[in-house]
Amino acid sequence: MENTFGRNIIPQNEEARLENLKKYKIMYTKSEPIFDQLAAVTATMLKVPLAMINFVDKDHVWTKADQQGDSGSEVERGTSLCSLAILRDELTVFEDALVEPCLMSNPLVVGEFGLRFYAAVPITTSEGFNIGAVCIVDKKVRTFTPEDRKKLEWVAQLIQLEIEKRA
Repeated sequence: MENTFGRNIIPQNEEARLENLKKYKIMYTKSEPIFDQLAAVTATMLKVPLAMINFVDKDHVWTKADQQGDSGSEVERGTSLCSLAILRDELTVFEDALVEPCLMSNPLVVGEFGLRFYAAVPITTSEGFNIGAVCIVDKKVRTFTPEDRKKLEWVAQLIQLEIEKRA
């Protein structure tokens, strides 16, 4: 796996985290209206062009839902910013990705896509494993307010409650 971040993106509890992710049987599943709607509400509520619910597997980050009802896409784990988001138990935010040293080689930032803003809250299971993230993305620099943070945290909690029904 290529790592574009210049730092370790594998949590110390990786083996147990991956086992926990498997327990929920959410990876590579069909689109589900609840997740599509949560992504759509997130994009609308936070006024961003892209909101995604992503799960981080061993080598890839898989999109369960986005606000357009698309699901099933994946990117290399060493490229997806959600790989960084699961390393923390709180918000990860890059208001201007172009000035972040760890993103200087990331193709989503310096490439054609042109990511400038990213914010994510981990999706944490009841056992305490960060198995994914709900994230918002923009191609322009943005300010992320405390109110925005609270809204994104609420959505992450709703996703967590929904996936716990699978266990």
